[in-house]
Amino acid sequence: MTGKIRRSSLTPAMKVAIAVASVIVVCGIIVVAALNVAGQRTSSPPSVGPSATSSMSEGAPATTPGPLPGATPTSGSEVQQPSAAPGSGLPPLEPANPLVSAPLPGSGSLNGGIVKGFPAGIADAMDGSNIISTSIATEGSVMQLSLVASSAATPDEIRAHYRALWSALGLREQPGNDETIAFIGAYESLSLSIGPSGTGNRYTIFGVFRTE
Repeated sequence: MTGKIRRSSLTPAMKVAIAVASVIVVCGIIVVAALNVAGQRTSSPPSVGPSATSSMSEGAPATTPGPLPGATPTSGSEVQQPSAAPGSGLPPLEPANPLVSAPLPGSGSLNGGIVKGFPAGIADAMDGSNIISTSIATEGSVMQLSLVASSAATPDEIRAHYRALWSALGLREQPGNDETIAFIGAYESLSLSIGPSGTGNRYTIFGVFRTE
């Protein structure tokens, strides 16, 4: 009789409160357990076992560290010195020969014509030119020459003529200006200067030659 009275003393509101409290307690226990598990996973990273390591190495080729930049090549290192095969290089250049040879002619000059001993095929006057003077001066193995002439050809035509002539002799053109061009070789140098004259254009050739 007494037990029935105690059970009946719990009102519906009290029963609801007790149920809610029970749910809150259970949820708190679950949250605490979840936090403990997460903390254990964070503090202890997973280890890779022998099977995982072996499977990774089997799928990828083995690598070895390469040489550092600027490393000095040594025997057996990965940096190899290039080796040129015999005969793979360019052929050696043949030595240039002087355009004039000994014995040199004696010194001299001539107005209105070509002086004796003037080197033919090197500083000849252009066809149709009026030769004003030529000269030669020699000393030992060195010869200097000059030619002064006038022509009705234009400056560009005169320069083109001597460019073609001296290039064919193996000489190299050097920087010049609008009035002068210069060519050099291993044993010689030649220059051409042009200026206006009363009958056309006057040009002067000056050259220095060595026999050795």
